[in-house]
Amino acid sequence: MNTLVGLDYKPDAEQACARMAAWWEGEILDRPAVQVRAPRRKKIPVPQKQHPNQRARWMDAEFSVDRANAHIANTYYAGELLPTFWPNLGPDYLAACLGVELTFAEDTSWSHPILKKWELQPAWSIHPGNPYMNAVCAMTRYALETYSGKFIVGHTDLHPGGDLASALRGPQQLCVDVLEEPERVLELMEQLRPFFYEAYDAQHRIMLEQGQTLTTAWLPLFAEGRYYIPSNDFSCMVSPEMFKRFFLTEIEEEVRWLDRSIYHLDGPQAVRHLDALLAIEKLDAVQYVYGAGARPATKWLHVYKRIQDAGKNLHVAVEPHEIKTFMENLRPDGVMLSTWAESEEHADAIVAQVAQWPRR
Repeated sequence: MNTLVGLDYKPDAEQACARMAAWWEGEILDRPAVQVRAPRRKKIPVPQKQHPNQRARWMDAEFSVDRANAHIANTYYAGELLPTFWPNLGPDYLAACLGVELTFAEDTSWSHPILKKWELQPAWSIHPGNPYMNAVCAMTRYALETYSGKFIVGHTDLHPGGDLASALRGPQQLCVDVLEEPERVLELMEQLRPFFYEAYDAQHRIMLEQGQTLTTAWLPLFAEGRYYIPSNDFSCMVSPEMFKRFFLTEIEEEVRWLDRSIYHLDGPQAVRHLDALLAIEKLDAVQYVYGAGARPATKWLHVYKRIQDAGKNLHVAVEPHEIKTFMENLRPDGVMLSTWAESEEHADAIVAQVAQWPRR
């Protein structure tokens, strides 16, 4: 599949890819970049199926992909937003690949820590036949084989580093560990380091075999080669000194390995680590997510300006009415605004509005 020549659900995909490529370079092709999602006027039915339990529903590869296809077909993608499906088993998928069991609810899943005692630590590995990895790979393969030319297939949600250690040990216990057992934590981090790359490559090989060279993920940016979103939500629990000691090295390594990267900075408590992240030379961009209790986005303009002044690109989720304020306070170069619209016409109007963003 040549992902640069157009998609059934996005006829102007080639132009969007060209603008996205310019955005990664901090440049503007013909207008500033923007991503807008809206409902389509004409919709197709969403598949329904009875499952014996939530686990069976989440792990049903064909049902998950067919259902996603309907939702994608019913969505209008304006600007630099491509129709995308990414297999999803929840945020602790990587821990599940290492033997943790997941409990599934309607909209999310969670894990149960298995590293109760340091002296009982297993030899960590992803075993052949792991049901969670098999399910994600099955979704990836089925989506590529069945819906080629309609949407692109993205990487699942991977949380390595501190988040993986937290899933295995438990977040409260890991908070104690970094104080009382720092050497054991450092040793664990070293042991866990290879598994992000193993899980990423398991999907990436399938994509390349099916001819998809464009990569995307839960954050719907995209790039040729290896793109992903480094993160560490556990970092909200630790000081800048601890972040640098335990977690920064792995993030730097991940960024070096990727062709394109954007760091997911999650919550006001994570802003304390921003300077350390901005110092990572190869890091392309930062997505700062302030959280539902810290709205509006305009409240955090000072953070976005810090990121832009450091020479990094930005991905910013905004309400439509906030766009004008961002246009007045930030340079358009390297800024990707992401928003929603009530209709296809409204989405096109937002793209036209952003096109008037003056360069400074």
